[in-house]
Amino acid sequence: MASTYGAAIIGAGWVSGEYVKAFRDHPQTNLIGMYNRTPGKATALMESHGVDALEYESMDDLFNDDRVQIIASCTTPDVRPEHIVRAAETGRHVVIEKPVALTREGVEQIRKAVTTAGVKSVTSYVLRWNPQLETIRALVDDGVVGDLIYAEADYWHPVKKDYPCYDWIVGKEIGGSAFIAAGVHAVDSIRWLGGEVVEVSAFSAGPKKNLDYTYDPVVVASLKFENGAVGKLSTVLDAETPYIFNTRFFGTEGTIQNNRVYSSKRYPGSINYWEFPTVEPDSGDVTHHPFVPEIAHFIECIDNDVESHASIHDAYKSMAVCFAIDESAAQGGVPVKVNLV
Repeated sequence: MASTYGAAIIGAGWVSGEYVKAFRDHPQTNLIGMYNRTPGKATALMESHGVDALEYESMDDLFNDDRVQIIASCTTPDVRPEHIVRAAETGRHVVIEKPVALTREGVEQIRKAVTTAGVKSVTSYVLRWNPQLETIRALVDDGVVGDLIYAEADYWHPVKKDYPCYDWIVGKEIGGSAFIAAGVHAVDSIRWLGGEVVEVSAFSAGPKKNLDYTYDPVVVASLKFENGAVGKLSTVLDAETPYIFNTRFFGTEGTIQNNRVYSSKRYPGSINYWEFPTVEPDSGDVTHHPFVPEIAHFIECIDNDVESHASIHDAYKSMAVCFAIDESAAQGGVPVKVNLV
């Protein structure tokens, strides 16, 4: 008989509602409760999704609840290390929202705590479960690209003032930087599909349209991959454009650009790119993101005692690329090695 797991959520913001639904609907999970600093907000969120569960009066009440085996951190990243470390040290499996933390030290605290405790983790680089990227991954694994020659990924998402996370995402104190706050999705996708990035050189530009940003909201980085390939990453949070997420992989056997594929060797009758219909990563709305398959994957990992492909043991490398990009941009494009240790 399959095990069942009690889950608790820290934070009752916009993304938390997606975890409420995912835990509500999975046959092996039971949402025990939520904690939020503002009294009543957690209850209102759970009730809006038809869930009758406990609103903890304090963080201590949540951590002292022995019915909880999984804790999801949906807080702002400045306090995430404290919560995830405590969850791991009390023997809970952890769901880590992105970004993992604002600093290398914060990421390392989480990685060390999870490793020492031996609990399972999954980081919500949620586009790994987007159908388009899952298909790209399958094509890459099948050898359609061959040896990587060039790759790029772009996260273009100018944040409007009515965006639910606007107040913290535009500020350096909690948002961190363009790549930490948002573009980490592009970083993680290029790593997951193209391989490890070992060196970067980046430039950034200050705000011109939205002057609320306290960090440079436009950043572009040149990349060197472990296998010798080169590439580009960009994050654009300040411009007049709808949300756009691009992934492109050029190789010795073929090329994949978003949901378009070309390979004269694999598909000898093709004279141009062919397109596969799919759910594209074309929205910044969290209701569009695949949290349900992410949680289903995580439960399978716990059941089978295996690490997620998006565990902290892999996720820290995406953050390491972000930190290297920020370091290079701060120095005007000086090449910076990515610390993957």
